[in-house]
Amino acid sequence: MDWSVVSITVLSAVAYGLIFFAKAYMTKEPKPPFDPYKFLATMAVALIIGIVFAFNGIIFNEAAFLSQMMEWGFYVAMIETILKALIGALGKQWPTSFPNS
Repeated sequence: MDWSVVSITVLSAVAYGLIFFAKAYMTKEPKPPFDPYKFLATMAVALIIGIVFAFNGIIFNEAAFLSQMMEWGFYVAMIETILKALIGALGKQWPTSFPNS
């Protein structure tokens, strides 16, 4: 198992989370607080995706570092959105520090 695949997938998710938090922070009034539960949920999804990638033999390619980060960040965003929809369909809520917001 290639742990660099796992670490790059998690790094991609960190970038994804920070980019979308920065977008919300710059465009919304009042400014939304940072939500550690949502961020940790995104990291958990990324960790699972990275482990699945690594077990399936996906190889980290240094020459394609940025494109792989974009692809893996997309996978995290897509799977996280699907999970949010499924959890919402069950009448539950995605983990958040601010359940009333």
